[in-house]
Order: sequence, then C-alpha cells, then structure tokens
Amino acid sequence: MTVNEVTAFAPNFTTYHSSRSSYAEGLDNEDTVSLSFQIMTRAEPFEVVTATIESLLAIKSANDEILIIDNNHTDKALYEPLAAYCASLASELKVRFYHVDKVDNFKSGALNLALELMDTSCSHIVVVDSDYQALPHAREAIAQAIVDYPTHALLQFPQFYRDKGLIDVHSELNHYFNYHLYRPFNRQRALSTGTFAVIRRQALTQLGGWSGASITEDAQMGVLMHRQGLKSQFIPKVIATGLLPNTLPDLICQRQRWIYGNMQVLSSYFATDKQASVAEKTPFKAQQNSERLSYIRAHLSQLSAWVNFTGLFILLQLACVLMVTGALLLNFAANFQLLLAPLYAVFASYALFLGRRFWAYSHDSAPLNQQIHSAKQTSHNSASLLQKYESLKKQTRAWLLHLNFWEFGALSWMPVLWGRDKPFICTPKQANSSTSRSTFIANIRALPKLLLTLNLATLLLVAPFSPLYSPVLFIAALVICLIKVLAANVALDNYRYQRIEGQIINFKTRNQRKAVRKPSKTATSLAKAKAIPSTTMSRHSINKAYTDKEAASS
Repeated sequence: MTVNEVTAFAPNFTTYHSSRSSYAEGLDNEDTVSLSFQIMTRAEPFEVVTATIESLLAIKSANDEILIIDNNHTDKALYEPLAAYCASLASELKVRFYHVDKVDNFKSGALNLALELMDTSCSHIVVVDSDYQALPHAREAIAQAIVDYPTHALLQFPQFYRDKGLIDVHSELNHYFNYHLYRPFNRQRALSTGTFAVIRRQALTQLGGWSGASITEDAQMGVLMHRQGLKSQFIPKVIATGLLPNTLPDLICQRQRWIYGNMQVLSSYFATDKQASVAEKTPFKAQQNSERLSYIRAHLSQLSAWVNFTGLFILLQLACVLMVTGALLLNFAANFQLLLAPLYAVFASYALFLGRRFWAYSHDSAPLNQQIHSAKQTSHNSASLLQKYESLKKQTRAWLLHLNFWEFGALSWMPVLWGRDKPFICTPKQANSSTSRSTFIANIRALPKLLLTLNLATLLLVAPFSPLYSPVLFIAALVICLIKVLAANVALDNYRYQRIEGQIINFKTRNQRKAVRKPSKTATSLAKAKAIPSTTMSRHSINKAYTDKEAASS
C-alpha cells in the first residue's frame, strides 16, 4: 500500500504491541545499528521533500528505512506526486509513504503514527524535517554516536542552514547550538530540538510515544525522558543542513511557536494533575537530589533560551505611561515624580536583559560554523584586528536581530498561564509572489512595535520641553528607541525584496522555483502513470495492517 488516506482518524497511542523486539544494550559495532528515518510533511513542495529523501538514500544502509507521513491536508496535487516518486523507488530501498488527511495533535500525532508503522527491526528513530538534507558523513556520525552512548535514549545533532545570504539570521539561530546548547551542563542533558534527533525506539515506546501536551513536542519528549531516568546528549557535529524561513513574517511566526511551546512545557513542569501521565506526575525517577537539580537547571536554561522575563516590566512601563498621560490630559493633581519612579526599575531591567544577551552573543565562538568553513578558521591569538572587528560586528548584528523578538519572548508566553491554546503552524518552505512594496509592508507589519511605541511615548513625557523632564529617563528611553530601530534595520536588511527573490528555497533555476508553487508536469504525469491506489481506512484496518506487518517480521 503506497498511500493511506484516512479522512477521520483520531488515534490513541497509549499502548503498543508487546511483540516488538527489545533493544540490544551495549552496542559495540556500527553495523548493528539500524535506523528509521522519519519525515513528517504537510503540503510541502515536491522538490524540497524529494531532495531530502535523495540525501538520505545516499547515506542509508541496507537495513535502514525511510518513512514519510504526509498529514493534515487534502491537496492531492501536492501529495500524489510525492507518493508516485516513492512508489517508483526500488522496494529494497525501504522507502514508504503514507498520507493521512487528518491526525490529532498535528506533528506529534503524525510521529506517533510513524512509531506504530515503522519497521520493528530498527533500533533507533531519526526525526528529519522535510527540508533538511543529510551530509555525506551523517549516517556514520549517527552510528558512531550510538556506539559511543549505547544507553542514551536521545542523541541530538545541531540544526544548521544552507541558504545563501541571510547571514544574520544564520548567526542568530545558530547561537543556540554554538553557544547555549554547547555548554557542558546543557550538552549532557540536552532536550530535543526536532530535526536529526536520534531516539532509541524502545525508550520512546516505554514512554508512551510522543506527547501532544505542547506544540514543541520535541522539548516535551526530552523532559519526560529525563523524568524517567533516561539519558540524552548533544552531539556537536553538523550532519545536515536545512532552509531558513523565507520571509520575516514566517521567521517571527516560527519564533512565536517555539516560545509558546516551550512555555507550555514549563507551565506543566511540576504537574500534579490526576489525569496527567505517569511520566508527567513522577519527577526525575531514580535520581539523586543533586542530579535532579542539574536537570532542572538544564531544562530551565534550554526552555527559556527564547524567553525573557522583562514582560512584567514592559507591562509596568505601559501602566506608568498610561497613568501619567491620563493624568496630564485630564488635568489631575498627581505626584508625577512618584508615578514616574517605577520607570527607573523598568530601564534597569532592560539594561540587565540587553547586557546579558550582548555578553552571550559576543562570547559565541561559533564552533559549529567552523566545521563547515574549516578553511576560514584562525586562532584567537593570530587573528588580526580587522578579523576581530568583523567577528564582533557579526555578533552584534546577530544580537540586534535577536532583539526583534524581545517583545515576543517577554509577552507571548503569558497566554499559556491562563490555558489559551495556540495552533500548530508549519513554517512555509516557499515564498509567495510579491513586489518590493508588498514585501516591505509585510515586513513592517510583522515587526513588533510595542517597545518602540512605549519608549517614544516615554521620550515625549520626559523630554526637555516637558514639565516632567528627567535626563536619566530621557536618555534611557532614547537608547532603547535607537536600539530597536537598529534591530529593525538588521531584520529588514536580511529580508529585503531582492534577497527573497534570489533565494527562494535555494533553487538554481526559475523553472524550479515555479515548481514549488505548482507541481511539475513530470511529477503529475508520474502520479497518473503509477495510478496510486487511494483507500479510506478505518482504525480497525490500520491496526490489522500493523498486526500483519508484525507477524511477517516475526
């Protein structure tokens, strides 16, 4: 069966068949490792997904499989060419494709379906994003890491990007892996970051599969594993490259999803709800207090990497500005200096946040980047003054780009506190047709403007011509405004119209770029020629197909 169309499918993956083979502890040979490369797709461009599959075909061993679960959309023009492509491959390559019209919990639900349908002879799962192409040494690196850490449940490789241009976006996103996750206390207790996470199948099934409690199911899974006493490790070796968001609105949407999802994990961190799973209710099973504290430190560090806690101070600044403005307009007799006093604490918190973030970015030595650009490596001592200046300039621009997400990192997590759900939104892998004007307008609309507006209002309230003039507050508000303008300029510079047009998913030809929005004639013809069978399956038929597969394998 090549295509499974399930129009109404809400699976419950709480139990798994006991007949599955157990994991052989103490692997000491790369040849004993068998991998299930699992790609979750949702209306992805045909060329992007097939390029990823081909990169995996180039590195996989004969015992490995490639499993594609296309889910939560009904556009046959997008998934039938992909189904036909997979059907055209030799059966011994073990490439299987499934389409599911609807699955609950989006990506986590699709991953759970893949967990049930995967070849039970595979010892490890490798989660692969649809746009991430494996490098030639990827399979060898994965196998060696499994041999080096035979009892670890999770091995996380870094995310890296191959887009031309978007230098500052590269630097800002890579900072998490180059600096944050690279630190020893995080490296030894790594949470999953999604793509090229290598997961021991037995450990995941014992955990009950992927949790749908957060839209960042990868981080949630890492926390639950650690609570069960399972180990993880960050492997600082670049083995695949992906695509950056094509537009600034997509980048901001992606960042909001990460922030919101990680805060969902944090909000349930000390869950005591009676309906929670055993993994969620039992914190840090079979661990000493010192080890538990180390895991808590690592979790809080990783989950809050995209979050900052200036939100309360932003709200305080908003309240102060509104109260002072209202008192002035209504001519209230008020102690304005007292009303302005909290702003000193506000700007002190901003200075602390800005200083901490700048310190972190300025100490990012980018070890992972050096793996890709080894020819450009120079020692710190031998680096020229010009090289040091260029390095600091690059780090500063990455810091400024990060500040565009300041408001989101401070405020986007607050709805989690009162239980507001946020839908899972896939990051598009292609850019829509646009003009220079429409691109600029879309970028301006997407950029957060709350802090800039607040500090402009503060500038007016405490300006030299104002009866409330305060030199300290005036200078502080002016500095924040200038920083926010510089940050916006870096974002606009990376996502100006010319760069979007020049790097649409990194294709070489104009015809290939067009094919992203409309399937190629070749792919469409292939789909028709293959006459891909399409069946609507019930839950019973899914289970029967799975049971038959189990029996055949045993």
